[in-house]
Amino acid sequence: MNDTKITIIVSSRSKVDEKQDFIKNIDETCGVEHRLIFITNNGHSLTQVYNNILPMVSTEIVVFLHDDIEFLKHGWGEEVVRLFKENQEYGIIGVAGSAEFDEKGAWWQYKNIYGQVMHKNNGKVWLSAFSPLLDEDLKEVCVIDGVFMAIHTKRIVENFDNNLEGFHMYDIEFCLSNFLSRQVKIGVTTNIRLAHYSIGQLSDQWFVNKDYVTEKFKNNYPIRV
Repeated sequence: MNDTKITIIVSSRSKVDEKQDFIKNIDETCGVEHRLIFITNNGHSLTQVYNNILPMVSTEIVVFLHDDIEFLKHGWGEEVVRLFKENQEYGIIGVAGSAEFDEKGAWWQYKNIYGQVMHKNNGKVWLSAFSPLLDEDLKEVCVIDGVFMAIHTKRIVENFDNNLEGFHMYDIEFCLSNFLSRQVKIGVTTNIRLAHYSIGQLSDQWFVNKDYVTEKFKNNYPIRV
């Protein structure tokens, strides 16, 4: 009998033996039976990696993680399972996101944003509080940040768009495609606490991918919950 509750997918430029502390943190804090798929990615886009691996996943719940995070609270995997069980209209759950989106393209620049992420960088620690702690399990949004993205494979209706190269905007396009189907709700929770060791930078590829997303969804802008 397979008791695995969730599959965790990590695409990294590093080799698995270079990320043992990261993997140990996941194993010690998840709180449910899980399978971790760690992929050393030598230049493939995240959309291609994720689309290629999803058909091989046996669990209904999949969590995509960046490789530079640390979970600060035990039981986050158990919480993901509970959230999907108790909110069956939701197909995508994250820890930060926006309830509006348009051609600006940067989800954190909008007014109706939610979630909290601790940041650690160059010896400094600070909290990015996009909203106060939520007094509800999930706040509905239209996009989330891909640093932590949990999906229920039986509830999403669109896959990742392989036309997006690199590592930017894959999360936004995936969320918008599913949100605009009117069949998938997307939520942010503050019940899962994590630290991110990257502060994020807008590279040339980010702007290229933003233009692609804008062209794809321009007839839907502005998008709001």
